[in-house]
Amino acid sequence: MLRPGRPEDHAVFARLFLELGVDDPPPSAPVWAAEIAGTSLFAEGPRGVGAYAVTKALGDFGFVLQLVVAPSVRGQGLGRRMMSHLASHLRAQGCTRWGLNVKRDNVPALSLYTSMGMQPAREAATLRLTRAHLASLPAASPEGAVVPVLPEDRGPLTEAFGMVPGKLESFAALDSHRLSGLVDAQAPARRWLGVMDLRASAGPLLFPFFAVSAAHARTLLEAAFEQLGEGASSLNVVVTDDAPLVRLLREAGAQTRLETLELRGPLTDAAR
Repeated sequence: MLRPGRPEDHAVFARLFLELGVDDPPPSAPVWAAEIAGTSLFAEGPRGVGAYAVTKALGDFGFVLQLVVAPSVRGQGLGRRMMSHLASHLRAQGCTRWGLNVKRDNVPALSLYTSMGMQPAREAATLRLTRAHLASLPAASPEGAVVPVLPEDRGPLTEAFGMVPGKLESFAALDSHRLSGLVDAQAPARRWLGVMDLRASAGPLLFPFFAVSAAHARTLLEAAFEQLGEGASSLNVVVTDDAPLVRLLREAGAQTRLETLELRGPLTDAAR
């Protein structure tokens, strides 16, 4: 049986969340109840919850934010059945395309998702940074000014950095997210040089994170540490489609915590 998530599901959600194998701790019960439960689905049978998923409809694009199958029931086709249910669920919300993030080395999951019409669209590396690592980057760009992202900024930022339309609007609506943009302070009109979403309750974590150069990345990263305060010794940042920046940070000693692919594809009746 597939059912909507409920606030009281936090304990089982938190237990299965650990199976994602990411650095982020499970979201707290208040965050779960306020931001996640309403977009989740649970597969429940006689032996309890076998899987859960979290989805988000962003206009005509449906994103599978999380999908976890309990270890005790893996290898029984539940993942494929869940994906089929999610396809129907998202189509019913008007989605014609869908996507998700998956670990680069998760061969079984990649095989499943590509068999349902998804293909790699972007790649990312999650790195753990300290303040000291920033010294390896070029000097912070003098023309960049870090500013809050206003509602009218979200469309131009989405276009500038090739993000899924609607994603920034979705993040901006959540209390646990803090969106900032890097704008060229010398340009007569807003010229975007970068963007970041700081999630202080998740590690902390920067995602999405984009910058037009390593110097502009340093400006954003320094601002993120400033927002976190002196007590923050490190943060995780998801660097997408920017191999030169990843290389610089790795050479400085930043730890690679995760390598992922973003898959996208048409959401058709064939995605079953």
